[in-house]
Amino acid sequence: TPAKFGNSVRSQGNAVDYVLLHNESFKGAADFSPTGIITISSLVPLTMGPGAMGILTINQPLNLEYLTGITTQFALGPEHIANIDIALFASNENKIVVTTPGLINQDGGILAKVNQQGLKAVPTSSFFPPPRRLWKPFHLDTANNTVIGTMLLSTPLPDFIAQAQLVIGQAAASAVLALIVSFIFSTALSGSVYGPLRFLTQRARDLSTGKGALPPLEGLTGPWLELGELLDTSVASMRSSVQSLRNQLAKHNQDIEEKLRIAETASQQLDNVNRQLTDKTRQLAEISKQVNYANQQAVLLQHKLDSVLQISTEGYLILDQYGNVLSANPVFLNWMGVSEGEIAGQLCFDLVKKPGEPHIADLMPQAFARHGGNPADLITQFYPEGIVYHRYQDKTVEVLAHLQPVVSDDSNIQGYIMVLRDKSLRSEIAQLRIEIVAMLSDSIRAPLASAEPTWKTILSNAARTMHPSVGQGLVELHNHYEQLLGLVDSLLMMYGGILPPPMIPREQVIITRLAADCLEEVAAQAREHQLTLDYKTVTGLPPVNIDKDTTRRVTVQLLEKMIGITAPGGRVRVETLIKGNEMRMGIYSSGPALPQEEIEDMFAGFIEGKHKEETYSSRLSLYLARNNIERLGGRLWAESQEGRGTAIFFTINIA
Repeated sequence: TPAKFGNSVRSQGNAVDYVLLHNESFKGAADFSPTGIITISSLVPLTMGPGAMGILTINQPLNLEYLTGITTQFALGPEHIANIDIALFASNENKIVVTTPGLINQDGGILAKVNQQGLKAVPTSSFFPPPRRLWKPFHLDTANNTVIGTMLLSTPLPDFIAQAQLVIGQAAASAVLALIVSFIFSTALSGSVYGPLRFLTQRARDLSTGKGALPPLEGLTGPWLELGELLDTSVASMRSSVQSLRNQLAKHNQDIEEKLRIAETASQQLDNVNRQLTDKTRQLAEISKQVNYANQQAVLLQHKLDSVLQISTEGYLILDQYGNVLSANPVFLNWMGVSEGEIAGQLCFDLVKKPGEPHIADLMPQAFARHGGNPADLITQFYPEGIVYHRYQDKTVEVLAHLQPVVSDDSNIQGYIMVLRDKSLRSEIAQLRIEIVAMLSDSIRAPLASAEPTWKTILSNAARTMHPSVGQGLVELHNHYEQLLGLVDSLLMMYGGILPPPMIPREQVIITRLAADCLEEVAAQAREHQLTLDYKTVTGLPPVNIDKDTTRRVTVQLLEKMIGITAPGGRVRVETLIKGNEMRMGIYSSGPALPQEEIEDMFAGFIEGKHKEETYSSRLSLYLARNNIERLGGRLWAESQEGRGTAIFFTINIA
């Protein structure tokens, strides 16, 4: 009964109030205020959540069917008790509410008196007036010991008084002469009737009070003995039935408690399974991210390896575990004057001969002639120097060989990489590279870097000593100076394998303002392509310590690239965020998506023979952008997905 409608669940009955007040089960008689029906009830408190409690109630109404069932059970039991009738007196209505059919018109008006006068009208004696019946009340107490009703058990008694009067009348009709004899017989008969009757009456009182030790029925005979046995049997059977009902109710309560414990245990197990499933799902998501990142790294590594094989001046042979050629780079194919298909599957030692081993052109091995054996035997047959013969011309190349096995996690050899260096070019190239690096470092970069303090002085005083137009020209000239220095640093990193220390100091930059300036710079180009530019970021980004000019230059280059690949009517968006000591900027294009091959080659630079000549400028620009980001300690990469367009990301360390 919802309390919001003015009802109170405690007002439904004393048993409900008792359970809510004490938070414990109740078993016994109960009545419920809305109906007033008296029931045999079992109420169990249930915890519904923090600060909330409910009640599970099982009720058996004390109606006609139930009372009739009890009397029938008495009559059909092993020790049957016949002719038992029951009436239920409700205290709240102060009247009899239900009776078994046996009492109707056979109670001698007792029930009507009870309805008028209450329980005090129940007779305590069974002799007068007729019809003579034995009555026994059983009070029904609720949780707070309040009597809510009374069960009246009744059974008819034989009319021994009428029989005695008949006998006396017959004796009186006898001859006056037999008066003494009649008197003697009358006295004897009176003693034989009233004595057993008083004995049975007292026994009925003892049974009603539940007295344990009862006198034996040895002094009774005939109907009196049968009546006494019926009294004992009826009370004993009733007590047995009540006890049986109590035992059944207790067992039922135990079953309910056991089921509740099982349900609670199952709920706890389900919670544990849910927590384990959540942990496993989180771990699976993390593993999936790691696998995706590993795949990206593997693709990037494969791309770098392909780039190295294409532009390297050294010969490369990719071999299987038995030394059969799987792939060769253009340098080695040029040495031999063959295509990759002509040497595929051949043993590497058939192509790279030992010094002094004769070359027989007519006995060149057939392509795709696979060799087997033990993978480790290839290492024992390897020789560090060799000769590569041209197949169709009288040319040879003396090489220095290096064999590197490719080993799996279980230490099994999966293949080999053979690197072949031209002995004649090795020393020249090494010397030339040293000279180029020395020239870039000493003759070009050193003078440029030494001018940085002078530039600082000039630019810091320009606002006070020069005309604004002159100061603007100096700023633009300084930008060209920084670009030239960045180009020299990129060349040193490419050819010298060194990363020069940055000469441009970091400064405090507001990211949102920097992104807005970059978007404004490419706004005209976006309008020409009929594109929409916008910027998305989180609020409250703090200023960051970065190389402002380099970051702006790279951002503009990437924006120009994304504008160039976005279809008219599309959108280019810039997003920025800061995570830990790293600033991340993403530039998104609404589409179309780019092929995976183009994504992999986007920052690789221009590869002759692979890329078109007209893409040279844009590819070199993106290649230098990647070098500048990596020079600042960051990363630059691209992603593309069908239906979602293309995105370029770069990160910069702001610590």
